[in-house]
Amino acid sequence: MEAAGRDGFANPSSQHSAGRRAKRILEDARERILAAVGCRPSGLNRCRLVFTSGATEANRLAVLGTARSPAGVVAVSARDHASLRAAAKDVALRPGWSITDLPLDSHGMLDSAAVSAWLDQTQGVACRILCTTPVCGQTGSAESACVVAAAAERACLVHADATQAVAFTAVDFTRLGAATLTLAAHKFGGPRGIGGLVIRGDVDLQPLHPGPQETGMRGGTEPVALAAGFATALELASAERADAVRRVTRLRDHFEAGMRAIAERRGIVATVISETTDRSPHISTIGFHGRDRQAIVMAADLGGLCCATGTACASGSSEPSPALASMGLPADVTRGAVRFSFGGSTTEADINRAITILETVLS
Repeated sequence: MEAAGRDGFANPSSQHSAGRRAKRILEDARERILAAVGCRPSGLNRCRLVFTSGATEANRLAVLGTARSPAGVVAVSARDHASLRAAAKDVALRPGWSITDLPLDSHGMLDSAAVSAWLDQTQGVACRILCTTPVCGQTGSAESACVVAAAAERACLVHADATQAVAFTAVDFTRLGAATLTLAAHKFGGPRGIGGLVIRGDVDLQPLHPGPQETGMRGGTEPVALAAGFATALELASAERADAVRRVTRLRDHFEAGMRAIAERRGIVATVISETTDRSPHISTIGFHGRDRQAIVMAADLGGLCCATGTACASGSSEPSPALASMGLPADVTRGAVRFSFGGSTTEADINRAITILETVLS
């Protein structure tokens, strides 16, 4: 990023030599990102990448940008990020449009039967958009790619918010079959302040903030150094993914075993949410039966441990995580559910200290 900021300091839209140099750095980063998520490098239907300020803007561009028909329906679920659900609600305010809230099963996954029924009921609607979240930021549960494939085969535009997925899950956009895909650099070690929307070649989008940059899809001078950091971080995450999955899974399992031991000593029932389904290793949500989640989080923070009652974007809310509330879990589980997350810098010493702090909190 330092080198890109130095060599690409000029506006990449400028025609002079410094601008052209910045443009080369920017476009090189764009091509590297597309390659890292399995996009077709050439041809009439080659994929596009629009740089955005982050995942929220990318989600809004995907949903509002594809809802170009005078009538249609958009479907979301409680496992989706608040920005995705908000974008869907805004689309539903348009004349001729409606929104469907799809149910989750007991594992926090999209109910496949409900998705199939929705596709049957909306057959013939001019435009259908299905929002999916490959890895849920509230529970860590991993959605089956079959849901995307089934919807795409039935002429449904599928948007995949892969913000939480990419660090620990390989994404092949071409094989996935989605129309659009959201990425956010800071989720895999890149800089904050930049994200991107990958767009399938045959998908037509309406820009949210038109301008001369990003092939007319977004106004504003592109942040060349952030784009370079985005590309490098994604390449590093892809190269190190297998080792990272093994290491973080081991740390998560060690943490959950420690929490179970503490709960047993304290006479508390502890439920690991979505434990029996496929899930990403970097999130562990544990419901401490009969305890108050906010009290646990505040006491842990005072002890030096940062955890949450949901995703960071909604952690200020006193309401339970939407996904947990939709899973049909007992009220005392959701009341005491706390989200813990692990990353590339987490060590075994960090885990052991966290366990020690929580033993005091749960006393």
